[in-house]
Amino acid sequence: MNFSRRQFLTGTSALAGVEIVGASLQFPFSAFSLGSQGQTRPDYTLRIKTTPIEIAPKRIISVTTYNGQFPGPLLRFKEGRRVAVDIYNDTDTPEQLHWHGQKVPVDVDGAAEEGTPFVQAKAKRRIAFTPGPAGFRFYHTHNRAGAN
Repeated sequence: MNFSRRQFLTGTSALAGVEIVGASLQFPFSAFSLGSQGQTRPDYTLRIKTTPIEIAPKRIISVTTYNGQFPGPLLRFKEGRRVAVDIYNDTDTPEQLHWHGQKVPVDVDGAAEEGTPFVQAKAKRRIAFTPGPAGFRFYHTHNRAGAN
């Protein structure tokens, strides 16, 4: 695909405008959030629940979802900029939310074996951390299947 210089400059200018204007707008799951330690609203909100998912015709399984999705929604963090996430556990059992590949403190890592507190059943927990290193990372439960 070929672009003229004018098309390239027009496109990048539009993206820069969205970045500047978007920083002051309220978007759910926004790439433009300006996380801060003293904030009262989170940058993101995740709701953990168990949802039936049809993986093949007439083949339905129960999975852990985030905001009703599996996998969960894409979250965009800026390396070095503090972020706050409200985690609601809408399930009947304590849950963990592990930030795979992030170098974060133990209390927000989301791994019970490391000592992270659980998000209790039918409860909410706010976590805050400074993401790093940059890259495409995953978040997921760190509960073991156990008797399941």
